[in-house]
Amino acid sequence: MMFKKVLLGGTALVGVATMGLPAVTTPAIGQSVGTRDTMEVSIRGNLRFNMDVTDQDVTDGRGRGYSFRNDEAEIRIDAKNIADNGIQYGVTFELNANSDDTAATDEAYIYMDSDSWGRIEMGNQDGAFDRMHVEGDNVLVGRAGADGDVGDTFAFGAGGAVDATGPDQTSDLTKLIYFSPRFGGFQVGASWTPDSGANGATASADNDGSFENVLGIAANWEGRFDDVKVVISVGGEFGDSEDGNGAEDEDLETVGVGATVEFGAFAVGAGYVDFAEAGQTQANTLLGEDSGEYYMLGAAYRSGDWGVSLGWFDSSKSQPTGSGGDTDVQIISLDVAYKVAPGWDLMLSANAVEVDNMNGTATEVNNDGTVIILSNEFSF
Repeated sequence: MMFKKVLLGGTALVGVATMGLPAVTTPAIGQSVGTRDTMEVSIRGNLRFNMDVTDQDVTDGRGRGYSFRNDEAEIRIDAKNIADNGIQYGVTFELNANSDDTAATDEAYIYMDSDSWGRIEMGNQDGAFDRMHVEGDNVLVGRAGADGDVGDTFAFGAGGAVDATGPDQTSDLTKLIYFSPRFGGFQVGASWTPDSGANGATASADNDGSFENVLGIAANWEGRFDDVKVVISVGGEFGDSEDGNGAEDEDLETVGVGATVEFGAFAVGAGYVDFAEAGQTQANTLLGEDSGEYYMLGAAYRSGDWGVSLGWFDSSKSQPTGSGGDTDVQIISLDVAYKVAPGWDLMLSANAVEVDNMNGTATEVNNDGTVIILSNEFSF
């Protein structure tokens, strides 16, 4: 049974954890083929189909209370080789295959990897902070609660609620990334994104309300004591605001810490992320508004092809004076995952959700409810 995602193995990041099921966000490696004398190519992919039932107090614009969706459909192509000096190099394309995807490509980057000096990546890929940060959802199975698909159907309102895990402002946008080798359990990483509004090129306007010169930095330590594995992480993202005619004035200053512990069939994790005042107007910050913070706790147990986990997510975002109380979100999740057959994973996620002052208004609107999601994922 697989934990949701993982960390760093050797020099480079690895995309899956080691509890038995393929990670739901990274499909299994496919058969390798050759391309003349240049690189060895592997193709893999996945399609995840969700069926959900959502019951909530605020239903405006939320349809019939249930839905079917192709939640994710991707094809990944990896090509790699090893130079005479021992450096591994390659290129990765993650192609969107869903009928409603508006972009052809999710991730596209090249890399160079060495046991002696580390790994460099260049292109569209998640930053160092996001990939080295660990928290509660790293140990969860299946759709992983607040890291999954609750927001697809549940109404979190217009108040800017922090409604899901993930500390990476720059996501897959174009950047340079570096990871050091791991020494004594320690590894550090850094990423540089010229413009958080640029995807595929960095020559975008510098007054469009996004962030520029974004530095992501992170470090984690991985250790093992007999049968107990511990990972501790710390990191942040820092960048300048591109003032969009006064719409966004506050700089990016996100920080986060977290830890996971695995022991036998059990695992627990915890994390905290503070988004400070990123993207808020100076006028609103003077009135007390910020961009929010969240805590995430998780615990999991696995047995053969089965896994079960419990997650708790809690966030709070301060609203400016006169806009009611804080916008708070709480998601309690129970996830079950089962490996039906090679390349076929069945996942059930039950979530209890509460949102206070969802629209950030003086007359507060609250939304409570449940989201149940049944997912079939095929990977090749």
